[in-house]
Amino acid sequence: MQSRAIELLVGLFVCLGIAAIFILTMRVSNLADTSGIQGYTVTAAFNDIGGLKVGSPVNMAGVRIGRVTDIKLDQQTYQADATLSISNTYKIPKDSDASILTSGLLGEQYVGIGPGGSLKNMSQGDSFIITQSAVVLENLIGQFMTTMGSGDSSGNAPPPPASGNP
Repeated sequence: MQSRAIELLVGLFVCLGIAAIFILTMRVSNLADTSGIQGYTVTAAFNDIGGLKVGSPVNMAGVRIGRVTDIKLDQQTYQADATLSISNTYKIPKDSDASILTSGLLGEQYVGIGPGGSLKNMSQGDSFIITQSAVVLENLIGQFMTTMGSGDSSGNAPPPPASGNP
């Protein structure tokens, strides 16, 4: 009977561990609050969205104010149109800008809103006029390697040092 009680306690402990890992995974992946946001939708067009995904957070001053609800390619401009759902409790000035930023060096990407100074606020269906695309780490490394490998290509290399012998 003693070993049966120990087996039940170990089983309960394992179940609690699995539940804790599940909750932690949901919190880290930002899937815990995927409930529909009561608010308005706005759009932003980007040349490159990098690793931005549907469900990524929309932050203003470090506070989550919404989520990315859709990403489509515009066939006329060849830009990625991101649809953002913003909570009704937050108002965004019409002349605000949207940027794709990264949490930390290699963290997840999110949309950061820089507030403008307009007295009018964005409403349902409005679009951001000023956007900044994602900085793709691979492109930066490629540019750095290209510039380091080419040396001074201008042909203006400094003259060799003069020797003391005439």
